[in-house]
Amino acid sequence: MNIDDFKNIIEPVINRNNCLLWGIEILRGKKKNTLRVFIDSNNNVDINDCESISRDLNYEPQIDLNLGEDYILEVSTPGIDRKFFDIKQLKDYVGQELDIKTKSIYEGRRKFIGKLIESDDSKLTIVKSDNSEEIIFKFSDIDLCRLKPDYNNLLKEYSYGE
Repeated sequence: MNIDDFKNIIEPVINRNNCLLWGIEILRGKKKNTLRVFIDSNNNVDINDCESISRDLNYEPQIDLNLGEDYILEVSTPGIDRKFFDIKQLKDYVGQELDIKTKSIYEGRRKFIGKLIESDDSKLTIVKSDNSEEIIFKFSDIDLCRLKPDYNNLLKEYSYGE
C-alpha cells in the first residue's frame, strides 16, 4: 500500500471532522510502524480535533491490515515549521522563508534557505538568504521543504504589552 492508498482511507475521515489533510508520513520501524497524519483547517485545529480523528482512524481496518495491528498513530497539526508535502501547499506562503533539502547535490550543496517568490504546478523559485541569488527547483527534486518561521517576529506579534 502506498501513500496515495493511505490518503484515500484517511482523507474522508479527516474531512468528516471538518479538517483538511496536510500530509502523511509512514515510518517503518524494527518493532512497530508509525503512521503520522498532519491535519489543518481553515479555522483553528485543537487537541480535540486531533483526538477525534485519531479515534476515528483507529476503526479503519485497512490501516491495520497494511501496517499491522501493533502500530503507532500520531495525529497533529503541521506546526509553524510545517513540512510541505505537495507543491500546491506553497501558494499561501509566497514571501516566507523556506528550508529546502534537495535529493541530490545542486550547486555543490543539498541544503538551501531562501524566501519563496513563486511556485506553480511543478517548480518553485526562492531567493537565497546568503547571496540574494534566485534558484528554481523542481518540486520532484526536493527531499524536504519546510517553512522556516521567523521566531523573532512571532515573539513580537504575540508578546504582551505591545
